[in-house]
Amino acid sequence: MDGAADRTRSQLRWRVRAVISSLVAHFTMAYKFEWLPGPMVPDELIEQMSALYSSHYGRWSLKAKRNPGGPVRLPPARIKELLVPDAARLAYAIQDSEIVGYAIAIQAKVPDYGFISWVTQLVVHEDHRQRNIGKLLLFAIWTFTDHFAWGLLTANPYAIRALEKATRRRCQPTRIARNHRKLRSFALQYVKYVNENTVIEVNRALARINTEFPIDHSTLADMLAAATTPSVPWVMGPIKEGWEWFAFTFQDQEKIGLSPEEIETMLDSSDQVTKIAYSRMLLNEGHQWARFGADEARFIAALPGVTSGSTSVLDFGCGTGRHAAELGGMGFDVTGIDYLENLVAHARESAERKKLSNVRFEIADCRNVDLGRKFDLILSLYDVIGTYADEAQNRRIIANIVHHLKPGAVALISVMNLELTERRAKHFFSLATDPDRLLALKPSGTMEKTGNIFDPEYYMIDRDTKIVYRKE
Repeated sequence: MDGAADRTRSQLRWRVRAVISSLVAHFTMAYKFEWLPGPMVPDELIEQMSALYSSHYGRWSLKAKRNPGGPVRLPPARIKELLVPDAARLAYAIQDSEIVGYAIAIQAKVPDYGFISWVTQLVVHEDHRQRNIGKLLLFAIWTFTDHFAWGLLTANPYAIRALEKATRRRCQPTRIARNHRKLRSFALQYVKYVNENTVIEVNRALARINTEFPIDHSTLADMLAAATTPSVPWVMGPIKEGWEWFAFTFQDQEKIGLSPEEIETMLDSSDQVTKIAYSRMLLNEGHQWARFGADEARFIAALPGVTSGSTSVLDFGCGTGRHAAELGGMGFDVTGIDYLENLVAHARESAERKKLSNVRFEIADCRNVDLGRKFDLILSLYDVIGTYADEAQNRRIIANIVHHLKPGAVALISVMNLELTERRAKHFFSLATDPDRLLALKPSGTMEKTGNIFDPEYYMIDRDTKIVYRKE
């Protein structure tokens, strides 16, 4: 009886864990996270950001000089100012085609120290708060960067907790005080609402800045109480009306441990991290990544049953369209698909410049696009399959290749050679038991410089899952 009872309890615990995992996945994956360089953000999206901010950022204090007690509004022109610098970045969250949160950051290098990532705005729809949206927006901007400092100015303690979770470090006034002159110098160059007269107070017991932004503080005491626990006390001190916390974490601080749920959330968001990495690739056609494009196209054209002029080609994950353009120049009818707008835009410009009317490109996801036609040859090259940590997503691409193939047609697929990668590897770990090892992985310039993803100094293999991690 005891054995049967133990089994029943074990099964119940397993079912409860499965339900909890399902709920975590539901709330995480219900949102789509996107990333764009600031100058590339379209006006239509800026209009949506303005509407979100004006409805959900907060209300003015009753003592405010303008519109006391009314909603804080921000016109599109003001948001556009924050996005203009080349160093500006935008991450935003979408649910059911509606933007429900966004973060704008400035990322620029400080000589002798490294990059500083300064979030100039963080807004989340009030109906979508307490769902880790803020943390995931910040993580979408910062990912696993080795920047010198990350931070923001805010009158919302939840935003500081999101900063701490996204960077896995605690805000400590003593550390901020040690570096506040560098941060102030950075702000004077890049942050429009900080100037020479802005007062910053930082010491052992507090870190705050007078931005003269009198937002309503009537719920601040309740938020502070909710954001404080015995194990995570509030150390940033109080703020006065019109002031905000001057909140930053630093690369050399001790890191906070990850819970299993947080590890799972990181993996769930890996699709967005991948998109960010690929979107940052240099687009020049002399890039090392593309140096074998012409030779590879000739190899493809020589495959049995492939005939120029009669073979239709679909390039899944076409990137900048290097193979599509080469094959188009040989007379093939080519369609290229990629989910990154900037890569597709580059591919279209290149095809137009070369007058390749038989080559076209579409922005779509290889996992679910349906072009409504079949092809004689489908390409999926350079690890389009294998990009996803979730193997089910890779299988969706394979299934969609089959869906678009004519009977008896050819699919040419390349994937990473795991055996060779393991043989060359120097770094192994387990994300489940030792996630901090991943943060020690050195960043590379692979996508911008060499294209050599097999340099063993710059990748790490999870022994349990066989997932290969690189940091750009």
